[in-house]
Amino acid sequence: MESRERCGKSVVLLLGSNDVAASEIIRRALEVIFLTVGEEVRTSAEYRSEAYGFSSEREFINRATEITTEYDAYEVLRRINLIEALLGRDREEEARVRNERGEMYASRPIDIDIVFYGDQSYDDSRLTIPYHFLDERVYALRPVAEIAGERRHPALSQTPAEMLAKYDK
Repeated sequence: MESRERCGKSVVLLLGSNDVAASEIIRRALEVIFLTVGEEVRTSAEYRSEAYGFSSEREFINRATEITTEYDAYEVLRRINLIEALLGRDREEEARVRNERGEMYASRPIDIDIVFYGDQSYDDSRLTIPYHFLDERVYALRPVAEIAGERRHPALSQTPAEMLAKYDK
């Protein structure tokens, strides 16, 4: 069994699902994350939102979690992609549905994104950190602001709490 010390990198993840069992799937994803990716620091409440970028009969449930991890960002990505697949995410089926409907996104049982990885930024074909368009996505800002509201976005020089405030006027 591996041991993880709290001196690892601080990582904020965003989890979302619009499956009929969304709450349960997210709960299971969190359990596996804490076992295989990093130690839990704090986790947000559930937030509900309409689908973004496509039409869906079901709303999304979103939660954010902060963990500490010893893994680099690419290994965190690899592990969360495995967790998504374990919990039923089929990216090929999603692509087929997106193409068929001409929409940007499609329903999925689980989506896990890296919002922050320490204070580092990545922008390549495999990884975009901080989470792209965080300042425009209220469904992401609400849970992230709850657990990491004062964390400064390295590119935008704003915190999630400051970004969210413009929508809560």
